Amino acid sequence: MNLEPYHWLNSWARRAFYWYLRRFPLRDGKEFFYQHCHQRLAPPQGGVTLRLARGFTLHLDLADPVQRRLFFFGDYDERREADLISRVLDKGEVFWDVGANLGYFTLLAATRLKNTGQVVAFEPGPSAYACLTGNLSRNPFANILAFPVAASDQEGDALLYSMAGLPDGRANLFQPGAGQTESTPVRTVTLDGWREQQKLAEPDFIKMDVEGAELAALTGARETLTAGDPLLLVEMKEAIFQSLGTERAAIEDFLSPLGYRPAGLFRGRWQVRRTVREVSSRNVLWLKPESSRHRQKAARVPVGGL
Repeated sequence: MNLEPYHWLNSWARRAFYWYLRRFPLRDGKEFFYQHCHQRLAPPQGGVTLRLARGFTLHLDLADPVQRRLFFFGDYDERREADLISRVLDKGEVFWDVGANLGYFTLLAATRLKNTGQVVAFEPGPSAYACLTGNLSRNPFANILAFPVAASDQEGDALLYSMAGLPDGRANLFQPGAGQTESTPVRTVTLDGWREQQKLAEPDFIKMDVEGAELAALTGARETLTAGDPLLLVEMKEAIFQSLGTERAAIEDFLSPLGYRPAGLFRGRWQVRRTVREVSSRNVLWLKPESSRHRQKAARVPVGGL
């Protein structure tokens, strides 16, 4: 049997599928085709290196659902958040990626800063940290520091629960979830203490995704938040807070006395809200309306309601 036509058709279908998911302007229907076709049209090799349109390179393990989607769509689902970071960062500024995973936002910030300023990545998971440092080595940036530590409200040690062998974006310090069979001892630090110990510059922007440890991490960064007035982009999944017996308002209770107000995505646009209970998006932008620097940066996005 001559398999050459089959291989040619499969290759053509794969290229057409990639183009449709990555470049076709209308998003309606893409999820349907992805769910029904991605297994048949995935590359035969398990790992691929991809140059993203945002200007940096990632090596992706297609066994990981998150990385697989990133490969097929050519970008994260959090494209609005990526656009925000690209618009507000200025050359020479400092970006902290707390919960960096494989390094998407770390490299996004480095691309924007163009080897000026500094990018600091925090990632405690051993598999994720190995992916992170590997991806950093694939890009020509000399202004990135990476640390295998977990941000918390105290120095010490903790167990990190994760899926075995993958840079698990759901890895957490509290309880194992579905498929999280690996528990790894990790070092916990406060961001204030680590900044002083490592002689780090004050951040201008902090992106935080630490799967339920957000309040602890922010508490350990009180001096940093007060001294430097950084913008904050914090992932705040309601389901995780509920599983821990708390709610998103606890973070608002901490940040509000420091002058921060929440803004969330609504119909693709960022909008300041009176309270975090009015924010439906999982990622919340925290900014200080009284800060002229914050207002100027928010106008670039733009952020409504200021």
